[in-house]
Amino acid sequence: YILITFSIWSCNHKKSISYMLDDVSNEYAKLFKIQIDSSGNKSILIYDIWDENKGSKFIPNDILKKDLERVVCMSTTHISFFEILGALDVIVGVSGAKYISNKEIQNKISSGEITDIGFESTLNYEALIKLAPQLVITYGIRGENNSYIRKIEELGIPVISIGDYLEEHPLGKTEYLKLFGVLLNKEQEADSLFNNIKDRYLTIKNQSKNYQYKPMVLLNAPWKDVWYIPGEFNYMSTLIKDAGAEVLLEKKGISHSFGYNIEEIIKEAHLADFWLNPNDHVTLKSLLSINNTISNLRSEEQTSELQSDVCSSDLFNASSL
Repeated sequence: YILITFSIWSCNHKKSISYMLDDVSNEYAKLFKIQIDSSGNKSILIYDIWDENKGSKFIPNDILKKDLERVVCMSTTHISFFEILGALDVIVGVSGAKYISNKEIQNKISSGEITDIGFESTLNYEALIKLAPQLVITYGIRGENNSYIRKIEELGIPVISIGDYLEEHPLGKTEYLKLFGVLLNKEQEADSLFNNIKDRYLTIKNQSKNYQYKPMVLLNAPWKDVWYIPGEFNYMSTLIKDAGAEVLLEKKGISHSFGYNIEEIIKEAHLADFWLNPNDHVTLKSLLSINNTISNLRSEEQTSELQSDVCSSDLFNASSL
């Protein structure tokens, strides 16, 4: 197998490609592009901004021409794309089973039909080889954490790294449906699903403009004594603002998350009307095990009541997979 055949092209190569390929413009996603040649064959170009060289790479055409039957999915979020396209049956391996909420995948892990191959530096390469996947789909990150990808390549297994989590708009993340549609030969279905989600999202966004009150939302929870809050242009911040709310302590002018110490958050947390995405914690007891300072947050009884139509949860459903 061939993984990704080239990264940064020469200017002459770019010119020759431009005569062969027409771009299929994305509406929101910025980090991938679908291209079509004169014969109607499609190619996928990925902009790997997490790479130090900030190059661009094609997914090899031999991968796109196959009927994928055995795929290892390294990102739990990517499972949603397989689910909505009705292709969960092609997943034979995952990373981080305990973080997966899909019941079908959980059941197959329990029965041994799907194997958890572990994480990056602790990847079980022997288990991966036994799975004999046609493709490994993972996420693009910076630095030495990418070394596991090179090792998978050395085993002759194709790997695709994508940066959907770096997109600045919720619909940009959702638009990766088109990329997975090409991979799974379900392009028309993917396009239809995306357009349906987009229409619902924009409808609810327009409705939220009529809300007189914008509630404040606290996001996430401490990670190793640092509390990360998404920046102004982060997809999660955009999602919350489009729903008619505001993100507490978001940094202006950036898309990445900014790290605060826990005490800084506690001082401002009384301003929040909602607390969303407390990492993988599902109980207050679990949160307090990180840092007892969290007990200084308002209790549920102290939280002021809000009208049910202040912040539309429908928008979160409309944009999620």
